[in-house]
Parts: sequence; C-alpha cells; structure tokens
Amino acid sequence: MKKVFIRRETLIRFALTLFLLAFAVSGVTAQEAITFQFNHETQVYAVNEQAECSISVTDKDGALVDSGTLTVVLTNDGRDQLAEPQTFDLSKDNPATIKTTLSVPGFLQINAKAQSADNQKSSSKLAGLAFDPDKIEPGLPKPDDFDEFWAKGKEEVRKIPIDLQQTIIDSLSNEKRDVYSVNFATVNDQRVYGYLSVPKGGESPYPTLVNVPGAGPGVGPEAWLADQGFVVLNMNVFPYECPLDGNERQKIYDEYNKELGMRYCYYNGADRDSYFFRAAYLGIDRAVDWLAEQDYVDTTRMGYYGTSQGGASALILGGLNKHFCAILSSVPALCDHSGLLKGRSPGWPRLVDFYKGDEKVLEASRYLDGVNFARNIDAATIDITVGFIDVTCSPSSVYSAFNVVPSEKKAIYHETQLGHQNGEQYKQAFQRLLERVKNNGR
Repeated sequence: MKKVFIRRETLIRFALTLFLLAFAVSGVTAQEAITFQFNHETQVYAVNEQAECSISVTDKDGALVDSGTLTVVLTNDGRDQLAEPQTFDLSKDNPATIKTTLSVPGFLQINAKAQSADNQKSSSKLAGLAFDPDKIEPGLPKPDDFDEFWAKGKEEVRKIPIDLQQTIIDSLSNEKRDVYSVNFATVNDQRVYGYLSVPKGGESPYPTLVNVPGAGPGVGPEAWLADQGFVVLNMNVFPYECPLDGNERQKIYDEYNKELGMRYCYYNGADRDSYFFRAAYLGIDRAVDWLAEQDYVDTTRMGYYGTSQGGASALILGGLNKHFCAILSSVPALCDHSGLLKGRSPGWPRLVDFYKGDEKVLEASRYLDGVNFARNIDAATIDITVGFIDVTCSPSSVYSAFNVVPSEKKAIYHETQLGHQNGEQYKQAFQRLLERVKNNGR
C-alpha cells in the first residue's frame, strides 16, 4: 500500500478550515453593536421636553445590519414600563428613531434588543435619560422620629465599654507605616472589625480617611494611602474579622450568610432595631469618634470615601458624624427604599422587594435609608457620582439622596455611559477628595 504523507502545516490549515466552517454553519458570529445618539449630548432634559434618540445596529465590521428586528422598551428607571414595546424592522429602520419624554422628574431607561432574522443571535444595550433630575423627590418623607431614633442608638452604644482590641500586623508594617487590625464593641452584643494604617515620619497629626467597602465579603487595609501620608481606617460591616486572604475571606462570608439563612443585607429587615446594618453603623460611627481622639489624627482634616455599600456608608456616617470635612459617595446603595411607591427602582438591596412588599419592612427601611441620613450633611464638602444605566443603585435613587443634602458644598457627577461602577468622574473626584482633606475641606 502506498503511504501518503501530509505536512503538519497542511493538517493545521485543514483543521482550522473545518472549525471556521462549523462556526459559520452554526450561525454564531460576533454580536451586533447597538449605539445610541441623542439630541442632547448630556442626556439631560426638562420634564415634558421631547427626547429624540437614534438607535443603530451594526455588524462586527461597523456596517449597518440590514435584517432582523430591534425591540425597544421604555421604563421608569428600570421598573414600571412606560409604554408598549416598539419593534423595528432593521431592513427598513436602521437607524431607528424614537421620541419620548417624562411628565415628572426622574430617569427614563431605554432597553434596546437586536434580534437576527433567524433568531440565532441577539444583543442588548441600555441607555438612560434624566428629566429634571434635581427635582426628584424621595418616595417617602423622613420619619418624624428618625433623628431621635439614631440619637438614642448613639447613646446606647456609648454606654457600652468600647473594649478596643488593636493588634499590629507585622507582615504589612514597614518603615513607612504601621498597620493594625482593630475591633470595637457595638450594640446587640456584637463587634465591628476593620484595619487601621498609620504613617511613620512626616508631620503629625496626619490627614485621615475612613472607608467602608462595597457589598460582598469585605476588604483588608488600604495601606498604600498611608504611604501617601494619610491615616486610613477601613471598616467592614460584619460582626467578625475579615481575613487578609481573599479566598478565606470569601469562605467565611459564604458561611456567615448561610448561617443567617439569607444574604446579610436582608437580615431582620422588618425590625428597625435589629436590622443587620443598625449595629454595624452605630459601631463604625463610634470607631470614627475613637479615631478622632488619637493624637496622630488631625480632626480638622478627616474625610470619607466609598462606593456602592460604601457610597451609602458615606451618606450614613456623614449624617451621623460631624468629623468629616470632605466626603466622596460613589453610586451609593441603600437609597430610596420607598422609590417603588413612585414606580421607580429603589437602590440596592431592594429590601422591600425581597420581602415582597411587606408594609413592616417598608416602614422599617425608612430608618436605614441613605436619603434620610443625607438630610443631615449640612457642612461637609460632598461629591456624589451616578451611573445613568446603573441597574444596581438606580440613578433616581442616587438623585433622591443628593437632592436633600443641605450642604452648599455639594456636587454630583454624571457617568452617562456607565452602570454600577467607578469611571473617570470617580477617579477625578477621589483626587479632589485627597486634596480637600489635606486642605481642611477646601
């Protein structure tokens, strides 16, 4: 029998050809790209002003798609649907044009979905439009006894011995800084835990920063800021120490939620006195006061920064504690739990939705709502960032908080193309925060 020899390169080309043929036959190709173009580049309009939006669907090469459909759904910031879906034939309408408006202050969300003619491919994209956002009002007013409730909580926690436990972490300490694990007693026989980084050298007392992380398993110390001359207190919300190792931290976090029978942010949601976050924030507020008593801290130069749950913490601690001269709250959570009463999406964790609209939860949620703490931020400089397509912390919930801040030194920054994340506006705001803290809030 005659032997046939095939070169290795030929085999590779043959295999690659088969793969590409199979890929093509399956109908799976790169998803189309959806782009929006608005008659206002800022994507901000007045109530009842007509917004015009051109929506284009292009292929992987950037050419307009000439088949398939585009379906557009308009909602009240991701919640109540505002009209029947509009479907466009891409062979005739590409770009497709929609005209819309809102009759009340708020955010209109556009959900565009492109579908191929054979239904084998689809892609979707969101856009958000603001209508007089500076006039958005919270779903419910501040409870009459809100300030009294938290004043009593502050008294309660301060009657408990602080029982500070502070341990140096040798592996993270060096010639530039000392890093410690710290924990403090709080109400309900619990404790709050975190990490403290203190610079070495330089001019003491130092400018100081406080941070609470976003939702999830927690964080370790952000000691790099100590290298820049800042005292940094990173506090977690859990009643246990969050390990330095990320994998171990995740494991303990998962076990803790399992013990609770639900994610921590929902625990005891119907009871304002025992809801998960009350003990945590009373303890962290007390930790801030303790920090201000340390001789290495300049109490005229204390600031706060945080994102999501940490952004909510900016509002909560900023409302509870007057030590901060400057605050940065990025895409804050825990805002406008009652926004659903106006057909809007509340911010994370959508507590009332989790409890299927329970009236007791709705009432209790008002006492742990970033909006109502924000009403007490009357002196600090505060920057807030908002994502126009944020489906975790809806832009209407963020604006509900921003609008009630009484401080004259407030500003809000739009990330029109971003969802629940930090973008360029946050980076700039963080650098401003560092400079403001160094300069007593100015």
